[in-house]
Amino acid sequence: MLIDGRKIAEESNIETFKLLNKAKLRLAAVLVGDYAESRKFLEYKRIAAGKLGIDFRLYEFLENITTQKLRKEIVSIAKASVNNGVIIELPLPKHINAQYILNAVPIEKDPDVLSEKAQGSFFVGRSPILPPSVETIKQIFSKNIISLLGKNCAVFGYGILVGKPVAHWLASQGATVSIINEFTSNPKQISINADIIISGVGKTNLITADMVKDSTIVIDFARDVDFENVSKKASLITPPTGGVGPIVIATVLKNLITLKISTS
Repeated sequence: MLIDGRKIAEESNIETFKLLNKAKLRLAAVLVGDYAESRKFLEYKRIAAGKLGIDFRLYEFLENITTQKLRKEIVSIAKASVNNGVIIELPLPKHINAQYILNAVPIEKDPDVLSEKAQGSFFVGRSPILPPSVETIKQIFSKNIISLLGKNCAVFGYGILVGKPVAHWLASQGATVSIINEFTSNPKQISINADIIISGVGKTNLITADMVKDSTIVIDFARDVDFENVSKKASLITPPTGGVGPIVIATVLKNLITLKISTS
């Protein structure tokens, strides 16, 4: 069965609109360099924000900007009272110290939960919001009445956007979690026994049908899955389009409002 991310996002946006309660908020987005995929994803965010009446402001910087200069710019953006939240579209150019830049966003304006302070708050269970990838999975499992207790989960990748927060949350829900990274010698040996597979690597056809057992649940954040063939075996799977993306975007907007309410 396909996971209808658009439907889940629409239901989430209804709740978000109620939370917003006609308040005027602005989400500031930072784009460094001219990456087509990043620009496209930001456009989706702009459209979604507009439907809720949230002002979306894009700040663009040249790819060759220095880490120090970018940090200074983001601090300025975050300090502006008109900006209620700040998101930094990843990836950043390789010469930029990404975590140092993400740390420029104060925790109360970090709907992506990417600064070290925001991550720390999440990992000790004190954050009023969940990272968008985690909230996305939580909603998918909730809508489909899936319990994580005793489930074997294989998480491909251990980045700050997906793998790291997702693995932590799955374990906190009673699942047994195996993390597969570039140094894992035999990923298939792990994934073939998984009840749930979650991936956020960004490598096409990383996960093939022979790596998945029948009736596995597959959630793909980065188009890592050979969808055509894996979907024939999975009991529940996110499609390449209309899967996790809409839910992630809806979560960022809901997080923006939740942070505003929690700090008011």
